[in-house]
Amino acid sequence: MDNKKYNIGLALSGGGVRGFAHIGALRALEDVGIRPDIIAGVSAGSIVASFYAAGMSADDIFNLLGNIDMSKFLQVDISKSGLLKLDKFRKFLSKNLPVENIEQLKIPTIIGATDIEHQHEMAFTTGNIAERVSASCSIPLVFRPVKIDNAYYVDGGVLHNLPSYYLRPLCKKVIGINVSPSKLGPIKMDVRSLAYRTYKIMTMRNVVADKQLCDLLVDIISIQGHSTFDTRAARKIAQKGYFETMKILKNSDLISQLTK
Repeated sequence: MDNKKYNIGLALSGGGVRGFAHIGALRALEDVGIRPDIIAGVSAGSIVASFYAAGMSADDIFNLLGNIDMSKFLQVDISKSGLLKLDKFRKFLSKNLPVENIEQLKIPTIIGATDIEHQHEMAFTTGNIAERVSASCSIPLVFRPVKIDNAYYVDGGVLHNLPSYYLRPLCKKVIGINVSPSKLGPIKMDVRSLAYRTYKIMTMRNVVADKQLCDLLVDIISIQGHSTFDTRAARKIAQKGYFETMKILKNSDLISQLTK
């Protein structure tokens, strides 16, 4: 007997600006009549997940986020724990989300982060959304860890960049959208590039097992040439997310089960 609480769970991976592909993927799911009963997001995926779970459509989310210059949200941090801080970004989230706490969202939501001190994943299902999304987005060494309830949290992608891990015990079917392609460009021998490459290798490796937990996996390969931080390509990335997701959905035997 299947006692799982939810029918369809949707996992949205991390991926920086490539997270705009999640918006296109959501539009494709809307077009075929699939709406998740629960959603989990990590890093960029946690941003999109929060707005979608709050009741915004894919188009609404793009209209809000698509023309943002992310550099305006990045503040130099003079502390020893990171180069940048996300205080302005947190305020933007608080201003534009219609509710304050995760438990108030219309769709049950999990925001994945990493407890850097105690070395384990954290599935936030309650508490302040903006604070927990900021924690989920805090790439180690780049951003200052976020302190929540006397613990320090960094990017959820450190341990599970595709948060199907959180959904599998709860859901009959899990759809995974991976916007962090498994291909790296030529290596650059400077500190910033090497630090980011090390992080990317880590997330690419931990996502392998989490892909196996998905009943339907959308690996959006065509966005791998786009820079992680270049918002100028937002529309193109979202379009690629839509078309690649739609292609996989149309060829999946699971669609009839998921849309019942």
